[in-house]
Amino acid sequence: MKTLVLQLQAAGLGHYRPWHIFIGTVSVAAVVGGWAQLTFQVLGLSFSIAIAVIGLSFELISLRAKARGDAIGKLWPEVIESLQSAAKSGIGLIDSISEVGESGPWQIRKHFANFVERIDSGQSFDDSLTELKTELGQIHADRLIELLRIVHMSGGAGYLESLSAQVKISRSDIATWGELESKQGWVTGTAKLALVAPWVIVLFLASRPENVVIYNTNEGLTILLLGLTVSLVAYRLIGLLGNLEKPKRVFVN
Repeated sequence: MKTLVLQLQAAGLGHYRPWHIFIGTVSVAAVVGGWAQLTFQVLGLSFSIAIAVIGLSFELISLRAKARGDAIGKLWPEVIESLQSAAKSGIGLIDSISEVGESGPWQIRKHFANFVERIDSGQSFDDSLTELKTELGQIHADRLIELLRIVHMSGGAGYLESLSAQVKISRSDIATWGELESKQGWVTGTAKLALVAPWVIVLFLASRPENVVIYNTNEGLTILLLGLTVSLVAYRLIGLLGNLEKPKRVFVN
């Protein structure tokens, strides 16, 4: 459950709860499965399509989280350098964060602007940082936000040196993971396409009445359910063996 919460945050959907996603996904799967049953009249195929819709929904969330994480991740060196420049100019911590909300990268500008609005409305600095971290849902954001929290508590000792170190770490991480993912991405993508291909053939076959009769026998239903089981196991193995294990977010509750 915590993994799904973190993934929703990474996808920019942190305002939704896991049960919202489950209910929505199952509802859509039921509708699509019902449509498939009316269209093909094959119970085993309709059930498989409903399960596929559920899997596709979580796959889309994962892809959105990855795409958003990659896009936002590339911005952090620029954000950190902006804070560093503001600190060198003697600008206060909250004012420097406010500048990011006004003139920072547009993808994350609103999140920093929301942070300043919460501060202006009387919310505590710590709570505002926690909400900012939840909105951004990204490991580089976690590191920067926890640094800002420590700086606020300590009065700014070592702030500039810490920002310089964070810039170097962020640039190194972005370059390393970008190269690895460009090589690995096509492997898992090809494997998932190969997993879908047999089911496309089944859909074409199910459009013929004589095949519908065969699929609705006990043997046909068994074959479809066995194929679904094999596909689910293969999909899980692709996820376990094919995906690169990125560093996990540790500065979260």
